[in-house]
Amino acid sequence: MKILVQMKKKITEQNGFTLIEMVIALFIVSVVMAIALPNLQTAGANAAQMGCEGNQKMIRAALTEYYLANHQYPPETDTAGILNDLKTNGYIDSVPACPSGGDYTITITPTSTSTAGTTTTSSSTGTTTNSTMVVKVSCTAHGELGD
Repeated sequence: MKILVQMKKKITEQNGFTLIEMVIALFIVSVVMAIALPNLQTAGANAAQMGCEGNQKMIRAALTEYYLANHQYPPETDTAGILNDLKTNGYIDSVPACPSGGDYTITITPTSTSTAGTTTTSSSTGTTTNSTMVVKVSCTAHGELGD
């Protein structure tokens, strides 16, 4: 009789999860995923933008270093030529690529600013013209970022 009671207990005991427990667990996992996924997607986009901003700052710094060493910017007129020139001369290790797949655009334009000033003689005043270059680095995916 004792054996019969033990066998009946084993048959009526359930091992595993019920359908209700499985549905509740699935619901909890789906709620956590619904909360986490938008934040993860935003973090990825922010990381790509920060990487692009870092690349743009690096290109600007390399162009400034090139200018300080050579007293002129690279003579090439296209962005690929300028980046290759910076790489060839050792100002950057490799040609940077935008993490989002955009292309970098470098524009170097001269600007003239006129300032009124006084010459060395006390009676005459004149205008001096300083020619400066404006360097802009932008990305087709993110635009111009950083300083």
